[in-house]
Formats: sequence, structure tokens, C-alpha cells
Amino acid sequence: MKCSNTDGHIRARVFPFSICLVLTLLNAGRVDGSPNKPPAIQKASDSSAPKSKSLSPSEQQKFLETRLPGAMIGSFGAFSSLLYAVDNTIIGTDDKDVLKAEVRTMYPPKEVYMPTHAELFDMIARQTGSSFSYEPKRNYWHFRVPPMPLPYTITKAPGWIEENRGDYVAYIPSIAPVGMDIYMMGKYSALSPAQEKEIREFGAKMFSRHIAPKATVNDMKFVTVDGTSALYFAAPAPQGDRLWRQWAFLKGGELYVIVSCYGKDQKEQIERDVDLMVSTFHGNDAAPKKF
Repeated sequence: MKCSNTDGHIRARVFPFSICLVLTLLNAGRVDGSPNKPPAIQKASDSSAPKSKSLSPSEQQKFLETRLPGAMIGSFGAFSSLLYAVDNTIIGTDDKDVLKAEVRTMYPPKEVYMPTHAELFDMIARQTGSSFSYEPKRNYWHFRVPPMPLPYTITKAPGWIEENRGDYVAYIPSIAPVGMDIYMMGKYSALSPAQEKEIREFGAKMFSRHIAPKATVNDMKFVTVDGTSALYFAAPAPQGDRLWRQWAFLKGGELYVIVSCYGKDQKEQIERDVDLMVSTFHGNDAAPKKF
């Protein structure tokens, strides 16, 4: 399948089967809330793209609050064309690194949850190392550096370093190549208590199934992280003499999964340091983004 814009500024793109599958999933569950827009653009500097009436602040907010399936795959550039084709939504960038960055969904199937446009844009921005805002002169959503700030704070243990890798942050001790990662698994809103439970379990099982495929939620226990209930799971890792621990929880509308993998010979120091850092975790209770 080919998808291109009508004014010729973006060349035709052949989508692989996986992209076509996502298109089908998106189109099947689309929640229409997008105003009419010109064909998709990827370069903010392209002054020859067609113009249309820009959105007022209230129209921007209304659009961001509408929902759509959270399926996405491929590069930012490929997904921007796909999103225009199935949702009539334009996202663009003039940054080559953002354009080529890969995006992937971390949301559950649409039968479980459909994110708002704002929530999906937040995930795209997080994964591409950018921030997004509405560009009224071009009537589209512009993704550009710098990246968004982290939605949480934490105190690193002595000797550990921090590396922001997009949708997760790696915390690395001096005695090992890995130690702890904090995954930002997407924003959620308007959840019932039953949905919160389901989303928390979804996040926990996304990781535990790779460590202990036969493990169930009954093998996990509830602990408290930053004043909220977290599903905690620990097990031997499949490889060598390594151990695995994880915490899955919702805080401030964000789903987090904290994971830690380490050798048995590092157990005492790594567990002590990770427990200290987890105890200092604080998720932001930020209000929804306004435009």
C-alpha cells in the first residue's frame, strides 16, 4: 500500500504488512474528533503546504480530549502518514532525528483502553525525544526538541548514573552494566477502580511474562510506592545466576514499571540501593496540558 500527500512534498511510502495491520486496527476503532486538515506534512519549514483554518485554544483542547486506538508502529515519519490516513490528524517535525525515530505502542488493546490524542502524542514525544505543541500557522501538531521533562523525581543512590533513553530511564551502578530501569508506559485518564486494576496488571504482566511465563498476578504482592498500590514481583531471571524484581503502578495518571536485574553476587548492594531509590520515587501530579 502507498500513501502520499496530494501536493507532492512527501514521496510515496510503501508500508510493510505490520504497518497495514496497525492501520486496520486504528481504522476499526477510530473515534472521530479531528477537524478537517490539509494532507500530512513532516517538515515544518515547508511553506508551500496548503493552508486551512487554525484551531482556537478551545478547539485544540477538545481535539486533544478525543480518543483513538493506541496502536502505533514504525518511524515517526511513517506513522505520521498512517495517522493522517486513518484519523485525519496531522503531526510533523523539522528534526531529522525525530523523523527517523521509531515509535511503538505501550497501550493495551482498544477493547481495554483508548488513549486521548494528548496521551498518544505524549507517548510519541517521549519515545522520539521531543515535545509537542500546536502550530497555528500551519494547522498541525509540531514535535520538536528539547524532550519533555521527566514526569517524576528520584534520588539516585551514591555512585549510580542516570541515562534518559526515551520511554525509559536507565539507572546504572558502578559495579554492574545494568541495575534499574524506570519505564513510562503511557498516560491514562478517567479510569474506574476496576480499570486501574486491569491497567496495573497489564503493565506488570508485560514484563513478568518474559521472566516467568507461568507466573500470574497471584504470584505478585501489593506494596506501596509513592503512596499508591504497586504490584511487586520477584523471580530468578532466565539467564544465568541473575535475579529480577519489578514494581508496576499508576501515579499521576502515568503507568510506571520499575525493573531491576542483577547478579546473585551483587544482590546485597543492588537491592539495598534500588530499595532506597524506589522509596524516594515521586510521580508528578500534573494537570492535563492546556493549549
